[in-house]
This record gives sequence, structure tokens and C-alpha cells, in this order.
Amino acid sequence: MKFGMCIGVVLAWMGVSEIAWADEACSSSTGDVVLQARTPEVDLFDTPSGKKIMTLEQSKFPSCAPITGRAPNFMLQVAVNGTKYWVPPYMVRYRFSGKLPAVCRNLAMGSNEQKVGSTRGLGEGCPKAGGAH
Repeated sequence: MKFGMCIGVVLAWMGVSEIAWADEACSSSTGDVVLQARTPEVDLFDTPSGKKIMTLEQSKFPSCAPITGRAPNFMLQVAVNGTKYWVPPYMVRYRFSGKLPAVCRNLAMGSNEQKVGSTRGLGEGCPKAGGAH
């Protein structure tokens, strides 16, 4: 049992050190940046909700690539070999440097005002809608 726990701790440390290494390697990059590919292959799209153009192997995906755009569906725009593509955020490790965009949607019961429990923080910084009051 102790051996299994030790293996788990070592594997967790290796994962954290890999993320820290990627972040340190991109420390000279300013702004929002894709640190590296997270999955073995990364899908590249032509628009945020468009069609898949190609799939790139993890080793061929650029590290420290500046994020040039963010879509409402959370897709990230990066340049790969001089061409701009959109990538799903779960396929890459990334770092945002500024204020994150507000999560704008109607909260429970159609109210954009009341913030309790798990909805706290949602809707802050969003334009006020004429919903239920």
C-alpha cells in the first residue's frame, strides 16, 4: 500500500514539474501564451466553430505560441508556421496574463442579480439584461 502511494506521489510531482518547466521556458513571453501541447495530437480549426483543418503531433506543435484571439466558446487562436488556427483549450497548456473574460449567462431562476452558493461570481462584469428582477 505504501509503495503504491509513493508511486502516486512521484507521478504527481513529475506532472507538476513538467508544467512548471513549460511555464519557466515561456517566462520571457508576455501576454497570453500557449505553453505546449497537452494531448498527443492537437486539432487545428479554421474558425472557432468551424471545421478541423489538420491534426498536429505534440512534438510538432509550437511551444510558447502567443494567443492572438479568444472566442466565446473558449477556443484559442494561435499561429502555427505563420498561419492562424483555432485550438480547443483542453488540448493545450496555456497561461493568461490579464483579466479573464466574464462568464455571461442567465443564472438560476432567470436572475442575473442573485449570487449564492455555486453561482457566486458568475455574471460579474456582464451587461445587465432585462431579465426577472
